[in-house]
Amino acid sequence: MTFTPSKWKRPLTGKKIVLTRARHQVKSLQFRLRQYGATPIAIPSIEIVDPPDGKEHLKRILQEEVITSSGTQAFLKYEWLIFTSSNGVDRFMQSVRHWERQCPAHLHIDKVKIAVIGPGTLRRLRRWGLKPEIQATDHLAEGLLEKFQAIEPDNQNEFEGRILLPRAAKARNILPDTLRNMGWVIDDVPVYQTIIPKVEKGSQDLLSSADAIVFMSSSTAQNFVQMFGKEYLPEVVVSIGAITTQTILNLGFIPTIEASPSSVKGIVTGLLNHYSTN
Repeated sequence: MTFTPSKWKRPLTGKKIVLTRARHQVKSLQFRLRQYGATPIAIPSIEIVDPPDGKEHLKRILQEEVITSSGTQAFLKYEWLIFTSSNGVDRFMQSVRHWERQCPAHLHIDKVKIAVIGPGTLRRLRRWGLKPEIQATDHLAEGLLEKFQAIEPDNQNEFEGRILLPRAAKARNILPDTLRNMGWVIDDVPVYQTIIPKVEKGSQDLLSSADAIVFMSSSTAQNFVQMFGKEYLPEVVVSIGAITTQTILNLGFIPTIEASPSSVKGIVTGLLNHYSTN
């Protein structure tokens, strides 16, 4: 059954839904859930912090891989810039702005072709005033790699075949490894890492009364089990997509819902469909 929101006003009324993403990243989902009457409960199982090397790798990139013209204009020595998450966008652009204040020169990020994975990353990029050349609409690296199959390095570009990939430390290797196998030169730069946060007081009580829980990445599921154990899982478990679903299965439990598409919209639609038929 496909749920049509227009037929219902607040079909999630009374449902307490736990959100495990970092607290600053759940506002969009909180808003959508409240529209349908749900009570979203933020219990983060990840925290976003600086990468293990402190940002030194990115500082080196900005020192060595930037050329300046007439002292006020600067350009990255890359053909492509790939973002895989909104955190990657924010961390990279914050470092760019810091570099510009120190230099000072304007770094023309818009002169590099940009690719993004996922609608959330696209929205964050636009907030920084940038537009992507290509976008993978789902949250998977495989979707972007499919698009790069049809892309040839630009022989008119001075930095032909070079890609900068600012992303999480210890992220999946499929994206940089496959791109290298295609012939691209990749700078894989950690700009943040996720860690397990401290358990907040009262979290167990909130979980005990919750109806559903949403995992928006593999790390949120893995960390949750380390923080609370599987006994604190609510009845309904929501996975953002196939990679997270596989992690959940590996952890020894089964997702009730897998979002389609892998986005906030897919999560909300999955919950609406579930509770309209159960």
